[in-house]
Amino acid sequence: MNKVALIIIYNHQYNKNIDILEGIYKGRFSNIYHLVPFYNGEKQNVIPVYECSFYFQGYISQGLKGFFKECYTHYFFVADDLILNPIINETNYTEHLKLNKSTCFIPEFITLHKREDWWPRVSEAYHWNLNINGVEAQNQLPEYDMALRKFQQFDLKINPLRFNQIWKTPRSLRDIARILIYDKYYLFRYIQHKITNKKYLLKYPLVGSYSDIFVVSADALKQFCHYCGVFAATKLFVEIGLPTSLVLSAKEIISEKDLKLRGKSLWTKEDFQELGRYDKSLKKLLAEFPSNYLYFHPIKLSKWSIES
Repeated sequence: MNKVALIIIYNHQYNKNIDILEGIYKGRFSNIYHLVPFYNGEKQNVIPVYECSFYFQGYISQGLKGFFKECYTHYFFVADDLILNPIINETNYTEHLKLNKSTCFIPEFITLHKREDWWPRVSEAYHWNLNINGVEAQNQLPEYDMALRKFQQFDLKINPLRFNQIWKTPRSLRDIARILIYDKYYLFRYIQHKITNKKYLLKYPLVGSYSDIFVVSADALKQFCHYCGVFAATKLFVEIGLPTSLVLSAKEIISEKDLKLRGKSLWTKEDFQELGRYDKSLKKLLAEFPSNYLYFHPIKLSKWSIES
């Protein structure tokens, strides 16, 4: 049997959820850990972390020594507000996620230059700078060309960005004022864009992904954690820093497009209406979980009834 660690990531210190999530997963996973900000309790499998939740890839780097064991083949990370399909457990996760010993999993890759709508993570990726005061990270990532080869290994292209992918179109004078506070060269760049249609290159190969569920193979874990720590220390948002770390460290990566099960993310009012049939009962949700879904996210446990 493959040995896997299930590691639950908390963006906030919701200590009440620790026992609830232990109850959900303890019959399915033997090795469970929790990464909880500023935890000062007594539970041995709860690891305190100290990082801004915008960069929660840093939780993983800080928690490494607490959850690492030589016997684990994979490290299965899920957010505390993500409910994994109850059919998935430590004996069959490799089958459902099509993993071998050296394969990692992440839901998708978002190639930044292909985004049609404005996404703040593209802007953050463009403005990200490895050389920030107080952080000596200059030699901690692969050189640009080496990183580009890793991206090519996974058929990920790094093309120039368009102006409106980096800078959101202002809708009012207040919007313009906010942009100028953030970037005093905005008007110059805007005029330059109108005249020349200039494109903008990233300083380093970066890619995005939904990052509330992912699996890292044992052979990639330490390098992955190292890169996660670098990107957290240099304040690169997790949905860019974490997937980029995985690309730089993994040998093989599977995503949802390769699977039968697909995750269900709940972003709109219509999405949440799908949960109405469960009557806010966690027991009912787990008992009647849709067979074709890999997970539901987010499920705020504080708003659900918790039967024993």
